Amino acid sequence: MKSIQTMACMALALVLGMGAITGCTARSWYEGNKMSAVNYCNHLPPGDVDQCLKGVNKQSYEEYEKERAGQQ
Repeated sequence: MKSIQTMACMALALVLGMGAITGCTARSWYEGNKMSAVNYCNHLPPGDVDQCLKGVNKQSYEEYEKERAGQQ
């Protein structure tokens, strides 16, 4: 069985991919998809919500951009 964090990461990746297709600005799709991941976490059983949210709230948009720029 997949861990909660793995499932949250997969959900976030799916949502981020969908945002890229719609043509939104990078910041708006990042923040919107982050909110979708938080919504997903909030629908988990009470004991799993905190762990899931820790995985979602790790990185600000600015940190994401720095990391992304360094990988190219």
